[in-house]
Amino acid sequence: MDDRIASRLAEIKEQQRELDRKDAARAAEEADLGAAVVQRRKGNGFRSFLFLTGILALAAGMLGTAVTLSRLAGKDMADARREGRATVGRCVEHGPISNRGFGYWEACEVDITWDDGQLEEMTAGAIFDSSDTGTTVRVGDLGIDRTTRLLARADVEARPWLLWIGYGVGLLALLPTFVGVLLLREVLRFRRKK
Repeated sequence: MDDRIASRLAEIKEQQRELDRKDAARAAEEADLGAAVVQRRKGNGFRSFLFLTGILALAAGMLGTAVTLSRLAGKDMADARREGRATVGRCVEHGPISNRGFGYWEACEVDITWDDGQLEEMTAGAIFDSSDTGTTVRVGDLGIDRTTRLLARADVEARPWLLWIGYGVGLLALLPTFVGVLLLREVLRFRRKK
């Protein structure tokens, strides 16, 4: 009976050693896998940065395109509250990238004589250019936006379809903007945890 017990205890010890070897092998494999994941994360940092930069650049490009299309659409003279004549003075060029989108545009000093006799001096952006210097152009007053008076030119036809395309591009730009903001948030959260 003692031989059977001793034999059984030897079998149990052998099984225990076998389980310990398997556990050690599994732990080593998990450690190698964990090191590979960490290594892959370290290697992916630059690619993640490039991807995030690309997403944010796409969003900024699409938003700039939307603003550009809106600027190029022009304003409709039929919406004017009053009309007058603008004499164009000195112009200053802006661009190629600005708060008015992509491309070059000019801000010009103008003297406006409204049909009701009122005189006004102002700087009008993206309506006139240096080829208009010294000329008188028929304009319409569309009201004031923030601190700037909005003008429409009688000799430039409004293109509302460009405005609608600009709105569409602006709406599409919300997707990469949203994705970029979420990715940036996750990157910052991941950095803080380290």
